[in-house]
Amino acid sequence: MLAIPVFADDFTVDWLNKAMADHLGSNRVVSCHARESDIPGQTAEIVLLEVGYEKPDRNLPERMVAKITSRNPLILEQVIANYDQYRRETSFYREFPDCGIPVPHCLYSDHDPVKQEMVILMTDLAPSLSPSWAISPDQVRLALSNLPSFHAKWWNDVALRKKAWMVQFDDRDFFAAATGAASAAADALDTLYEAPDLTKEVMSYFANNLDKVMGFTISRAYTFVHGDYHAKQMFFPTQQGGKFAVIDWQFPFVAQGAWDFARMLGMCMPADVRRAEEQALLGEYLSSLESLGVENYSRADLENDYRMGLIVSQLIMSIAAADTDPALFEKECGELGLDWKEVTFNRTQYAMEEWDVLGFLKSL
Repeated sequence: MLAIPVFADDFTVDWLNKAMADHLGSNRVVSCHARESDIPGQTAEIVLLEVGYEKPDRNLPERMVAKITSRNPLILEQVIANYDQYRRETSFYREFPDCGIPVPHCLYSDHDPVKQEMVILMTDLAPSLSPSWAISPDQVRLALSNLPSFHAKWWNDVALRKKAWMVQFDDRDFFAAATGAASAAADALDTLYEAPDLTKEVMSYFANNLDKVMGFTISRAYTFVHGDYHAKQMFFPTQQGGKFAVIDWQFPFVAQGAWDFARMLGMCMPADVRRAEEQALLGEYLSSLESLGVENYSRADLENDYRMGLIVSQLIMSIAAADTDPALFEKECGELGLDWKEVTFNRTQYAMEEWDVLGFLKSL
């Protein structure tokens, strides 16, 4: 069995030749320079590799990116162990080489569930770049426009229901743990944000009425959902070239496609722009689904799934408020000239209020 790299120095020529054997053919790696990225990942360490080959081959990447196990014990204990994210992401790259939306080409992946170690070796997406939280409205529109082909490809596909590593919409244990954690984060929300009352009430109601709310989600059409579809998970073309691509498949859901739409639009679009464009963007999403063969899905269906998507998006951020050092958000957003509270919390809460998600939950 091939050892899972723990440090950048573990990416040796010998390791790469073994890991990339299915891609190399008669070629071989003869040099490798690996270094850890200056920009740390939230749940994994990032290693950048420059690789040389015995024979020139345009089909073999000279620059690669590897995700390896986080060295933050709190992340491993409180996040990875609880939500099994390493198994989910390595399974995604192994089982979905063509999922319907652009993703990095994966050259090798492995996961040790006992040690909670993992590695994912991918081609570098450069010259595409990630805007981080400083995503532009045009980039948000592009990200939203890529969702219909992804969601339509897997619409009500029973094969998804057989993927135990995906979060299934009827997994009561998972949603009980998640809603309980989000509800328990009330004190953290009070500490971090000025007026989190609506979010706290919604999370409490969700946790205390779980069976009723899940009864609704179970009744809905389902598809493949990224689960954390926001700016930091995306790369966009630049003037130098590249293409749009989605990364970080650590939380794939079998659920309603509008959950991805709600997380992207509610969290990443400035509130005033969202308000001006929301209805039109929802209409474009629905029309695109219909053009791709989705049937019996009405505008009312979409709007209710969108409400639920806003709730799930804010549930994720409520958990993050308790499990993530807010200084990381503050530093990253501050360097981009953004208000981290607006980006990570307030925008989605504004949308929740405007869409009366609490009234929606109580009506189920």
